[in-house]
Parts: sequence; structure tokens; C-alpha cells
Amino acid sequence: MEPSEEIRRIVSRFTKATAEGDSESVLGRLSDHPGTLIVGSDPAEWWRGDEIRAVWGRQIEEFDGSFLVTANEIDAWEEGSVGWASVQETIEFAGKTIEGRASYILHLEHDEWKVVHVHWSFPQPHADVLGRSLTVTIEELEETVQRERPDLSDALDSDGTITIAFTDIVDSTVLLTHLGDHAWVDLLQRHNAIIEKCTAAHGGTVVETQGDGSMLAFPSARRAVACAEAIQRAIGRAFADVSPPVAVRLGVHTGDALQHDDHFFGTTVHYAARVASQALAGEVLVSSVVHDLIARPGISFHESREAELKGLDGRHRLFALDFAQTARSPAETPSPSD
Repeated sequence: MEPSEEIRRIVSRFTKATAEGDSESVLGRLSDHPGTLIVGSDPAEWWRGDEIRAVWGRQIEEFDGSFLVTANEIDAWEEGSVGWASVQETIEFAGKTIEGRASYILHLEHDEWKVVHVHWSFPQPHADVLGRSLTVTIEELEETVQRERPDLSDALDSDGTITIAFTDIVDSTVLLTHLGDHAWVDLLQRHNAIIEKCTAAHGGTVVETQGDGSMLAFPSARRAVACAEAIQRAIGRAFADVSPPVAVRLGVHTGDALQHDDHFFGTTVHYAARVASQALAGEVLVSSVVHDLIARPGISFHESREAELKGLDGRHRLFALDFAQTARSPAETPSPSD
């Protein structure tokens, strides 16, 4: 699985053509496969096959350039003959501005990417839809940990440090909207079970879980990264047939532990959360501290990148684990001495 600049450009042009009422360009990008499905925000917008070209083609013409759609962020990926993208967009019409989201699934047909699924939605607060609030960001999960300050003494390394990992499902609101409440709860239970199993297998502790986000603690940076990789692989296997794709992001950082309680909860946890917020879908992103601690033959990283981390001064170098080049044992578990 790798980022796809080609799909990002295709989706960008697709969005622009839709807004401009260019039905010929839009419909020409669609697959002829009978399983092609378009899902809109209106309850009646669930189109398949010839219905897509008849009804949606007419709708695109009705836009007639009156909708200004701006794709603010496009996250695109591909693996083999399958590609997908998630879009955060702004829609302006009739003096109104609303925030929208879209997910795309594409299939490589005769060496050309064709759209087989689109889903648009306008996000609503969980309290309005479900009658209660849910944790929806890593920042909210971090705030809970900072407030409750759980005892992490069991996860301390002998040198007084601790390794923290944050993980969450990318675009979980899109998944919830697409799957519905019951299927989402089932997916979330399976997801959380994977997190717990992998964490225990690598000698870690699940410190906090809220919604689809978790904070994990380890006495070893190597164990934390090995666990993060195992989680990514297990999630990929468990949800291979789910659409839209289920993808998680993980961020890992090592810092001072409980001997400096205020510093730990003020900086170490915050730093780990900020690293996770920079991670892409399907990525394990680590701080430079973790990178230096685990660097050895058999562990590979993609080219590093610099990022500004909210609440922390300066720019920080981060490293994404290269799964394809990183060697693991069959159990993907470090030795007890790691």
C-alpha cells in the first residue's frame, strides 16, 4: 500500500468537473462494472449501473457551475489494481458554505483508473445523530489522559523512560455514516480486540481507549514499533473486504516517565499524540528519538519529513516505517531482551 499522486490528481479533476457540470468528463471516468455504486447525501441517492449515468448525469448538468467545490485535502492510496481516496471539501452555493466529505474507490481497468464507488456526506455532530458525544480525535483522547493521569509504572523501562503510541481509525465518521450504527459497533469491537491482542503480545499496556482511538504504553521503543507494525498488518487482514477501506494511523514517541510527572504528561504524551496526528492512513510514524533508539539492520524507514507539531516549538523530523523492507519474525515479536 503506497500513496498515489496519480489518483490524487484524478480525484481532483473529477471534483472540478462535477462542480463545473462537465458530465462527459465525469461519466467517462466511471467503470462499466455492474457493481459500480454512487451514494449521495440525499436518502434517494443510491445509484447503480445505468441509473448512475441517467440520474447523476442529469444532476451534474443541473449544477451548471452554480456549485463551487474546493477539495481542501485529498488523501489517496493504491495497492495493485485497487485505489482509494478520501476528500475533505468546501461547497459554496446560493450564498452558503458547507463542509463536505467524499470517499472514492477506483479499479485499474485496461491500464486506466476507473471509479467504482463514490460516497458523499455532510458531517453532523454525533450528539445530533446518536444522541451522545463520542471521542473523534487523538487530541480529545490525549486530553482525557492528561486529565486523568493514569498510573503507567508497569510500562517503565529501567532507564526511566517510557514509549507511548497513539492510534486511531482514519475517516471514522465516513465509515460510521456508510456502515450504519450496528455494523460500525461490530467493526469497532473487532478493531479494539486487535489493538488489545497485539499490545499484550508485545508486552505493552492499553492505557486508554475512547471510540476508535487508543493510547498504548511500552517499556521498549522496539516493542512499541513492532506492535504498531503488527497492528497495521492485522487490521489490513481483518478488514480487507470492508468498503470504504479501514485504515489506522499510529504515532510513537519515547520520553521521560513518571519521575517527572508534570513533564511526562505535559510533554511526552503530548509529543506522541502530535506525532500520531501527522501520520497518514496505514502509516507508523515515529519521532527522531524512537528512530535513533531502534535503528539497526533489518529495520527500514521511508525518507524522513519535517513537520510542525501543535504546541511544540520549531520543526520536528519524523520517520515512517517501511513495512516492505522491515524484516520480522513469523510472530512479529521482539525477543525478551529488546
